[in-house]
Parts: sequence; C-alpha cells; structure tokens
Amino acid sequence: MSTYEDGPVYEPFGPEYVRPANPDCPDCDCCTAALCAKGRASVSECSGHVGDEELLERVTGCPCSAESTRGTLSWRAAMIRAVTFATEKPLRPELESLLTRISEDEPYADAAALLPKLTVRRYVTWRPGREPVVTDFGRAYINARWGVPRRVSSLVVQSVDPEARTAQAVVTAFSVDQLVTVPMDQVLNTRTGLTADAFGDTLHAEVNADARDAGEVVLTKVSNPAMAVTARPGSPDGAR
Repeated sequence: MSTYEDGPVYEPFGPEYVRPANPDCPDCDCCTAALCAKGRASVSECSGHVGDEELLERVTGCPCSAESTRGTLSWRAAMIRAVTFATEKPLRPELESLLTRISEDEPYADAAALLPKLTVRRYVTWRPGREPVVTDFGRAYINARWGVPRRVSSLVVQSVDPEARTAQAVVTAFSVDQLVTVPMDQVLNTRTGLTADAFGDTLHAEVNADARDAGEVVLTKVSNPAMAVTARPGSPDGAR
C-alpha cells in the first residue's frame, strides 16, 4: 500500500474553493455592499448584523443605515416614535419649553441641566461648536404638538419592496400624485390584514398633511376600516 512518503499524491477533490470577498459599499468606507443592504432595511442598522467585536466597532454608525441619515428605515422609525410621543405621551412642560427655546435660538442656560433628557431621545444633538441643535425627530415632535393639527387620511399601498422593508402609498390628505415611502411593517401587519402578496385596500391613518415633501410625511394610528368588527345585537359587545 502506498503512503504519502512514496511520492506525489494527487487529491481527487480539485482545487480548494475560496468564497470571493463581498464588494465594498460604494457609499461608505466601513461596510460591504451586502451589509449595507441589510442595514438599510433594518432598524438594527448595519451594526445589528455583525457578530465580530472588531467589525462591530468599525460599522457602528454607518451613514448608510444610521438613524441620523434621512430616509433610512431606522430614521423613519424614529420619526414615527417622535410623533407618537408628541400625540400620546408628551414630555413634561419644562422639557417641552427647553426644546422649543433651542429650536427658536432663544436663551436656555437656566434649563441647560435638562439637556441630557432631550439628547437621549435624540430630539437634540450638538453642533461642532458645542451648541445644541434640534434634530429631525425634535422638529417632528414640535410640529406634532404645536403645528397644523394632524388629519385622518385614507391611504392605499401601491407597491411593496420586501428587501428594503418599505412600501409606496398614496396618502390622499397629503397628495394624490406623490407617493409616500413608509415602513412596510407599519402598513402590512395583522392589524391591517395586508401582506406583501395582497395589498391595495384603503387604510386610514393620522398624517401631517402639511408636510413640506413626501419624505417628511409621518403616518400614525394606521388601521383598516374593513377589519373593524361590528358587534351583533345581543352579543356581549352589542348594544344594551
């Protein structure tokens, strides 16, 4: 029986297969294109899709998926949270006062100790010169609290992008011509009864109809009137 010492041995398995490296993302210098594709479509951002500690440090805050980058899924989720807090669980009066004073460039030194409570909600961030500035989320909060009252609008989902986790919808109170991009899970879920394979029903939602552009339209309280349950007479929920 021959051994390895007898001479050359030819492996029958062919050349070793090496997985080709994923191409770098063209929009950032910290991630691969594949990782950014996942990060953009997730509120967990790019950092939520890596397990290696060294890589995690590198990709944290990637601008392609960051909450601070307008249009990312995490940005859209944060806008919805800000409006929901404004309409359902507003800040204490002293915090609201501080937020509006910063937004209007008014003096705030007497309440500066409260700033961390606004920065932790990401309603306020810091300029390079260490001056606070109101973020998109802080502005959305202010507009929901004291701007033009939000309106109930009908909306119809026109298309769905499952990979990006977004949907395109006509929001009639805003525009019948411009499509609005919304998180897919906000309009396709068990409460609306719609899925990525079956949509098109007319939904209802509260909306900032005075938004300057489609990117600033924020939907809350999305519902499907067709899913409303009408109690039968004589049932426990019926008229008494």
